[in-house]
Amino acid sequence: MLVTVPNLWNYDRYGPGVITEWYKSEGDKVKKKDPLCQVMVIKATYIVESPVDGVIKKIIATKGARVKPGDPLVEIEEVTAPAPPTPTAVPQPQVVTEVKPTPKPEEEYSVVKIEGIRKVIADRMTESLRTMAQYTLHTEIDASELVRLRESRFKDYTYTELISYLVIKALRDYPTLNAHVVGDEMRIFKHVHLGIGVQTDKGLLVGVVKNADEMDLDTLVKNTRKIIDDVRQGKAPPEELTGSTFTISNLGMTEVTFFTPIINPPEVAILGVGKIRDVLGRKYLPLSLTLDHRVIDGYVGAQFLGKLKELIENPQKVLPGVSLLEIPESEFSLTAVSLSDTKIEATIRNFRVIVDEPKESGGTNEGPSPIEYLLLALVGCMNVTIRMIARNRKVKIDSIRFSVVGTLNPAKYLGLSKTSRAGLTKISLNVEIKSSAPKDVIYEIIKEAEERCPVHDTLAHGTQINLEITV
Repeated sequence: MLVTVPNLWNYDRYGPGVITEWYKSEGDKVKKKDPLCQVMVIKATYIVESPVDGVIKKIIATKGARVKPGDPLVEIEEVTAPAPPTPTAVPQPQVVTEVKPTPKPEEEYSVVKIEGIRKVIADRMTESLRTMAQYTLHTEIDASELVRLRESRFKDYTYTELISYLVIKALRDYPTLNAHVVGDEMRIFKHVHLGIGVQTDKGLLVGVVKNADEMDLDTLVKNTRKIIDDVRQGKAPPEELTGSTFTISNLGMTEVTFFTPIINPPEVAILGVGKIRDVLGRKYLPLSLTLDHRVIDGYVGAQFLGKLKELIENPQKVLPGVSLLEIPESEFSLTAVSLSDTKIEATIRNFRVIVDEPKESGGTNEGPSPIEYLLLALVGCMNVTIRMIARNRKVKIDSIRFSVVGTLNPAKYLGLSKTSRAGLTKISLNVEIKSSAPKDVIYEIIKEAEERCPVHDTLAHGTQINLEITV
């Protein structure tokens, strides 16, 4: 009886399978439903069973052969009844001379056959490097806020799941990274079919979450976990192992920071995620983005990483259930009474503050001027912000000294010009910090303080003033 390869998969979609294991040899007896061999399609495996009782007469498709449904697989000689026992001749005693074999020299290596899934992986990775002009961009992102949210709000989620969600959002702005190259065509996909690298005892496989961009976080996590479980247990069907348009490979559970992931063809990009590092109290996430230079230039890849940086540093913008509105807004207020042409008295909490002009400006010099208070507010706010950031990074600061100069053209204030600005045209701020920390760390702290200081932001970017008049 000729046994052919069963119709176990869609050949037109997934291509040929590979015989990865024979469980029987020629001459072996088999019973109906006994496993004969294993066929792997992409990275899914199927067991072919014997349709009859019999004896293996000839194996046609040997181990490693590529097959499709309907191809000849094996000849089985059907057996309807057990054969009678064959008489055995009684052996005659013989004189045996012991011959000691010449000992072989001890081998200096062991041989492991590259076959099965490992062979398929090897072939695909070789094809990837042979057919693409691959290069890798590396960057490191401050993931402190992502780490904080994961530890406080998303304890049941892995970093792979959270990063995957953010990657999908970033791909919306850079769809050319969500693509395949087939021949002379670049196929840019409407939906993200996200590939997740899964380490198994048979090698690294890629589970695929189809239409991941249409899922909310919980749905994405649910589907990702199911597919990863299927892949690890070896029961993932071909549709869970094929069709990815962008892949993530996470080595964050190891000691690896940066590495060079190899693109999963025919995709054009893969993102490698390394171990989060603690640097002076901040959490930094290493990322390695490998791209196909045939279709993706370095500038585009860098822009994508920039978008991903924005999302990872500000995950509250896109993660569900997290909003800046959850942090109550702070309100600051005061009341003031005009005492003269140049002097006011303000009440701020329990403090009485006098604002005045110097005598050369017509005042009585009983307190700083409004502009001087404005500059003082900038310095005071920068001091608090710098100290807070340094404390969070566990950086000891011995002292901070500020000097600030504001430049004002009074022409418009005095009514002499209609075109010049009434406000300060320039503010020069000098910050002198004494600390044992490296200079580049101090520069990073000051740079971050510029972005986070409320008064600095108000002066640098402007804030709408709602004026109400009571007569």
